[in-house]
Amino acid sequence: MVKRLSLRTPLVAGLLFAAAASRAGAAAPGSQRVESFVLDQLSAKGRINVFVMMATEADLRSAESVRGRVARRQFVHDALTNHATRSQKAIRAYLDRRGIQYHPFWINNSVYLYNVDRDLVEKLAGRADVAYVRGDHALPLVEPVKVVVSPDATDAIEWNITKVNADKVWATGNTGQGIVVANNDTGVRYTHEDLVQQYRGNNGGGSFSHDYNWWDPKSGMSGSETNAPVDGIGHGSHTMGTMLGGDGTGPLTNDIGVAPGAKWIAAKGCQTNSCSDFDLDSAAEWLTCPTKLDGTSPDCSKAPDIINNSWGGGGGDPFYQSQVNAWIAAGIIPVFSAGNSGPSCNSMGSPGDYKNTISAAATNISDVLAFFSSRGPGVFRKQKPDLSAPGDNVRSAWNTGDNVYAFLSGTSMAAPHVSGTIALMLHANPAAQILDLYKALRTTTVRTLGNPPDPDVCGGKSYNVYPNYIYGWGRIDAEAAVNAIAP
Repeated sequence: MVKRLSLRTPLVAGLLFAAAASRAGAAAPGSQRVESFVLDQLSAKGRINVFVMMATEADLRSAESVRGRVARRQFVHDALTNHATRSQKAIRAYLDRRGIQYHPFWINNSVYLYNVDRDLVEKLAGRADVAYVRGDHALPLVEPVKVVVSPDATDAIEWNITKVNADKVWATGNTGQGIVVANNDTGVRYTHEDLVQQYRGNNGGGSFSHDYNWWDPKSGMSGSETNAPVDGIGHGSHTMGTMLGGDGTGPLTNDIGVAPGAKWIAAKGCQTNSCSDFDLDSAAEWLTCPTKLDGTSPDCSKAPDIINNSWGGGGGDPFYQSQVNAWIAAGIIPVFSAGNSGPSCNSMGSPGDYKNTISAAATNISDVLAFFSSRGPGVFRKQKPDLSAPGDNVRSAWNTGDNVYAFLSGTSMAAPHVSGTIALMLHANPAAQILDLYKALRTTTVRTLGNPPDPDVCGGKSYNVYPNYIYGWGRIDAEAAVNAIAP
């Protein structure tokens, strides 16, 4: 049997709700340093793919003191890659000698192994430089219900956009110009009429450059490379559309996005309606410091300002804490959906329940919580969700045509409203720090929301006392948040 090792993840000091998580604690109780999921898969299949989580992580505490956006992101990238190279040197040599195929990750200091048996898993778990062995889980998208509509079913500005007062911000000349948003999702139909102009890879005149602007973890590995943004599901196109689709006060009739002046890039962390740990890790690395399509020549100056994540699993899973910590250390703001496991209390998903993520619950056109929206308290931070935003019957871009749209419902639809609002806030004050942005968001919310479906009390907090475990601090108001953050 292998021994349990207790370790502490270094704190990302001074950052938004700086969080620590014990890597050894991520293994299931009683499984020592091999996750029970791994043991079950090995029993059923004999050989599987696993993550070997290294025992130490890079110290990112000084990242916040690095001046300049690009310099800070480069510092984080260098600290993570250098630490991974040093700490993984011995185990990589061990694997090389045995002819084991593997893929190293620096974002969370892990090594992904292909087709290994139980004997090797237990030997690796017993090493002093290893914290634990985890399987390659498949996390679901926060999957909505969809209804595809025809191009002529349009509104000048969608109800959800006016609900958060984004159009009032556009009237001041602020549409999020100069800000780059990203989604870690199913991809994007980049030629969609409401998205093509905002794609950072659009050179104009029908020419596109996809290096540094698009990442598919499966490119170059499966023999079916996707060297331009694609979306086989539609989910990612929809979330991107809500962040920045349309042109605000311009000639397009479909104004579906909160910050239509921002630019976008995307990583395909979800190949289908589920997202593997491998793909999410690969996407997280690329979003921290984008590369060319083939994974070469990283350029951290190309990293986005905001990453929208409309995916998640069950609550209390710390596996993605390192990835979130890296983004925040680099000054990149992560936004997550709360989950669609409501109306039960204690139904928040991870990573939305982390101390240092902003999670969004879903409301409807009447400013009432949608019945499916997950509720707190959270596992890692009791006060969850953080904010609420429209997420019921939201119309946005779809993947089946360049002028096709769909109505979707889910907290997947709520999170992009928060991401788009942050883009407007950063345009108003590019020097704003994460804590400043979060404070402005939560102190300017609308707090006259309706009584949601039963149960209307979670954790002893009523729906009309804020913050609570249903609406969080309330429903976002983009105009008020931008005014609050403006210098």
